[in-house]
Amino acid sequence: MNTLYFVFMVIEAVVILFELRALMQSSSVDYYHKVTQAVVRLTEPLIRVIPFRNKSIGGFYFTGVLVAFVIALFGCALVVFTFLPNIPASQGLWVALYLGTICTIKSFGYMVLFLLLAQALTSWLPSTREWSYYFSQITNPLVSPIQKIIPPIGMIDISLMILMLVIFGLDRIFLMIFGQYWMVF
Repeated sequence: MNTLYFVFMVIEAVVILFELRALMQSSSVDYYHKVTQAVVRLTEPLIRVIPFRNKSIGGFYFTGVLVAFVIALFGCALVVFTFLPNIPASQGLWVALYLGTICTIKSFGYMVLFLLLAQALTSWLPSTREWSYYFSQITNPLVSPIQKIIPPIGMIDISLMILMLVIFGLDRIFLMIFGQYWMVF
């Protein structure tokens, strides 16, 4: 079973990488930052083959999420047909689709939580202000709607905490709906 969890972790890491590219592209983060350059170089070989890679819906460039979903589907199909041979082929495709969708959603939530925590922690230290600004650029599309409803109070901005609580609440709701499969990732 340890091999299975390792395979899921690798799938999730690659999915997060492509979702991060989509979020970076949508937030117009500094293109010449070293992290942005690394993400672009790692993801460009797969993104380049998609003819509509620079299309957006409402300002969100969805190509990275689409590639992440396809990677999650193929990865979960590989897991289902390799590690779970007792599942019939007709059901295996549905299980792979189900797990791939869950992987894509949860990976996005994990990525956003990590970025929000990194932004909050780096904002407290004067020597890491550059990183705090970089993380705030990435999370701006997600945080700005909350800031329109609840603006910062002086130096205190609780929008990060509210977004984290929303993500934790959605995780709990999805756990109640999807049960044990939600816990795989």
